[in-house]
Amino acid sequence: MSAQKIKAYVDKAYVRIAEGQLHLRKRECGGGGVPLVLSHASPAASKTLEPLLHALGEGRSLFAFDNPCNGQSCSPGMETPAMADFADMLARGSAALGLDKFALYGTHTGSHIMMEWALAQPERVTALILDGVALMDEATAAEFLERYAPHQTPDETGSQFHWAWNFIRDQMFFYPHYKKDNAHRRPEGVFDARILHDLTMDVLGSLETYHQPYEAVFRHDVRGALGRLAVPVLVLSHADGALDEATDEVVSLIPQVELARDCATPEAKAAAINAFLEKHS
Repeated sequence: MSAQKIKAYVDKAYVRIAEGQLHLRKRECGGGGVPLVLSHASPAASKTLEPLLHALGEGRSLFAFDNPCNGQSCSPGMETPAMADFADMLARGSAALGLDKFALYGTHTGSHIMMEWALAQPERVTALILDGVALMDEATAAEFLERYAPHQTPDETGSQFHWAWNFIRDQMFFYPHYKKDNAHRRPEGVFDARILHDLTMDVLGSLETYHQPYEAVFRHDVRGALGRLAVPVLVLSHADGALDEATDEVVSLIPQVELARDCATPEAKAAAINAFLEKHS
């Protein structure tokens, strides 16, 4: 029988911190590169990062957490946690895993978490990759805080199931999802039934806390945070993603920054990330 190359596994694990357990996916590889810790977009879980984990190859160990309040991770246990609270939880989770120095990758909500982590622990963070950052004015942030992520609880009619399905489906086509007209249609939006199912299940699994990371983003002083970053930063651009129109301003605010365009696929992102980390390990 001819030998076949076995696809590297992505393992699941938990790590305990004071608030409870954080869930993560990991690829512990034999390469000598600095480990990379990853944080996903809301309202998903780390499963959405698996294609990127595979595309990044075996040059370094990879650790992708479920963000607090999402997936199977615990919540901060407070009514209005800030971005720094989410970052602190992941930092303590990484310490429990025995990680000392590492690079950080975040996408959308994950970008905001990871920039706060880099600000809090610049001595441990060798580099930061930002894949989509939400920049908005005060009026838009206030509107999103009120309308984007409505608080939900289970009820006797099961209305949460129908709501969650429509919440994710509308995000596939519109930004923001509650403005369903041609002016707010996402040019890159694509309907995928499997993704719709998986993300709906993610929302239902964290129904009463899913809104907290969103709200922390809408309260985040992101421009101030970007300007204080003291580590090398790579900004990824998709060209037509929902947050890409802010790319130029994001880049202008960061002291040490590189920009990689046309990073719409996991393979393109991985190539840019690996090239960047080779210079900053």
